[in-house]
Amino acid sequence: MSNNKVLFSGFKWDHHNDESGYHHVVVSAVDYVDGGLLFGGKSTLGSRKKRINFLLIDLMTIFKAFRYDAVLLFYPEQTSYISAPLLRLMGKKVVYVVHLGGDYWFHRDDSLFLKLKRFNLRFVSKFITLTDQQKEVFEQYFPGKVAKIPHGAWCRTSGDLSRPMQGDVHHITVVGDTYRDYGLLGRIITTFRDKYPKIVFDLVGMKYEKLNGIQDSSNVVCHGRLDKESYNNLINNALFMMLPLEFATANNALLEALSLGVPVICSKVHGVREYLPQGDYVFDSIEDLGMKLERRFTLTGSERNAEAEMLASYVRENYSWGVIRNQVIAYCVS
Repeated sequence: MSNNKVLFSGFKWDHHNDESGYHHVVVSAVDYVDGGLLFGGKSTLGSRKKRINFLLIDLMTIFKAFRYDAVLLFYPEQTSYISAPLLRLMGKKVVYVVHLGGDYWFHRDDSLFLKLKRFNLRFVSKFITLTDQQKEVFEQYFPGKVAKIPHGAWCRTSGDLSRPMQGDVHHITVVGDTYRDYGLLGRIITTFRDKYPKIVFDLVGMKYEKLNGIQDSSNVVCHGRLDKESYNNLINNALFMMLPLEFATANNALLEALSLGVPVICSKVHGVREYLPQGDYVFDSIEDLGMKLERRFTLTGSERNAEAEMLASYVRENYSWGVIRNQVIAYCVS
């Protein structure tokens, strides 16, 4: 069913599972320029076909925008070439959802492509950032045109969230590649191999060559592409998810774990802390991470289950896609 007000423009990242990605704000396929359905939509990122696909998304967005009041481009870092000024000439509101940091948008000057993107920013009506930290950055350049609307998650409304105690071997799950601190992860793996020999790190969706051989350590298991059930089972089997980060505007893996009632412990970076509930979920050193691990060994079954219920409720109330979608649409048409 068409909303007749907002046209959505973007695509689904190949590395996201079915429940991840900002394309979940889309209300109806009728109102969506879906890059996955255009030429090159299934091509590899960085290939010529994929670059053509991103340009086609932009062109198709211009073509389809005539009957809409506003256009939401939710991956403008990839797809926005020429649409912003032309859409404004057509009298449309242009809304960008920005995922990358201020360095990408305002400071890098190493390609004509980036200069074009920076030029297009002056024609954007409104911006959506995923964190308050990024909102502050964009407000410096576009005061009064920026709102924070976070990333979302699909949240279960029922189901068993109990967290059974593990056996002799305990698992820590690490997911994703973007903005991951591979150097820190390597040091953690090396330190824990000697100090906590019963800990195994499950690595998912990482570029293992960046670990410089640590991926072959005895306390590491590298996983390839997992289906939804296997991925969720891996997360559920973890003592916690650990995210070593250099920077973050949002994190799919974090919300996925929390929605399953699994705690997430992140390195101390600004953006990701906004997505975490109150509690002891941030570490600022390997020693601090070790202390958090040891504390988790002392939790009773009832304490683990109560935490799981709290985490799932927290995500459901604040980050469910239904809540986020309504905020996005209201902001686009206001």
